[in-house]
Amino acid sequence: MEIIWSKKAKYNFDSIQNYLEHYWTPLIAKKFIKNVMHITKILENNPQLGKYRPDLECREILISKQITLYYEVEENFITLIAFWNNRQQPIDMFNL
Repeated sequence: MEIIWSKKAKYNFDSIQNYLEHYWTPLIAKKFIKNVMHITKILENNPQLGKYRPDLECREILISKQITLYYEVEENFITLIAFWNNRQQPIDMFNL
């Protein structure tokens, strides 16, 4: 299955990466990138892996303890909707 990144997912990914490089270390940022690429590779072969959220009408999967990825599964592709920092307010439909 093809993975499609939404504009919001790209923005969230870049923001998290920049934050980690600036406030933590480049090594932590690389680990985040590696985790995201690993999860997207797994999702290509097993798109139903994440937990379905009926309130958001999408699936979620944990990237790390702090970051959750929200995505939709279509017939021929997977759309990455957003990355969410779990320390923020709980996510709702309007934040996605």
